[in-house]
Amino acid sequence: MRLSTFLLALAISTHSHASNINVVGLFSNKALVIIDGQRHLLATDGKSVAGIKLLKATSTSATLEVNGKAMTYRISRDMNGGIQQPEKAMIKISRNNRGQYITRGRINDRAIDVLVDTGANVLAINSLVAKRLGIDYQAGTPIKVATASDLVDGYQVNLSSVLLGNIRVNHVEATVIEGSHPDIVLLGMSFLKHVKLSEHRGVMQIEANY
Repeated sequence: MRLSTFLLALAISTHSHASNINVVGLFSNKALVIIDGQRHLLATDGKSVAGIKLLKATSTSATLEVNGKAMTYRISRDMNGGIQQPEKAMIKISRNNRGQYITRGRINDRAIDVLVDTGANVLAINSLVAKRLGIDYQAGTPIKVATASDLVDGYQVNLSSVLLGNIRVNHVEATVIEGSHPDIVLLGMSFLKHVKLSEHRGVMQIEANY
């Protein structure tokens, strides 16, 4: 796919280390960015440049992490590089037929389904899922976790990042529980305390505090 097909201009006003940022090309998982007059091709699996990392890119928008904060910018049709304010980081989740709010997220940059659970103090993961996500949970702090029928072994860990839509939170406390319970990652208050929650007619809106 040729970059010129998607050549569009996007100017970003930000407080990053770079004084001037322009996204001049967008395509799946890559973006051509001019930072202080220098061109850089950023990829979602690549390194950050001047404190800026590409989290997601499509033909219509780019999500950038700027000094630890994720923000989504729509493409500007102004080819002269007019300034455009970032779109507020936000996601909406529809309630399923079991009354649950489940969506796709990313833990330590690996995709996984998560269940929004305001009743859980911390993000909770079973050990099988933790292994699949590459979490070295046994290096964490051993604890005992009360389940419905017993006390089981668990570990307190710190996740590098949790991404929900375009909302990114770094250094999230989590509990890894030995075994297969819970059967889905519980997105508890150690993540949710960093966001704003609202619910209306079966749709939950989660919005970044920044």
